[in-house]
Amino acid sequence: MAITIGIIIYLVFCLLTALCGSQRRIGFLGTFIISILITPVLMLIVLLLTGPSRGIEWHPPPRGE
Repeated sequence: MAITIGIIIYLVFCLLTALCGSQRRIGFLGTFIISILITPVLMLIVLLLTGPSRGIEWHPPPRGE
């Protein structure tokens, strides 16, 4: 039972890491798979050291006037 809970918690952390990596070139699925293979903590460090994809830029929403 404890192993199952540990696996579920690990997969939740992998999903959260994948959400953080969804704006990167590798995308959600790639980040999720890599975070399963290596630890999500290490993948988060890699995501913090690399910037978002150049094709994805943040634009503020237009103001309603």
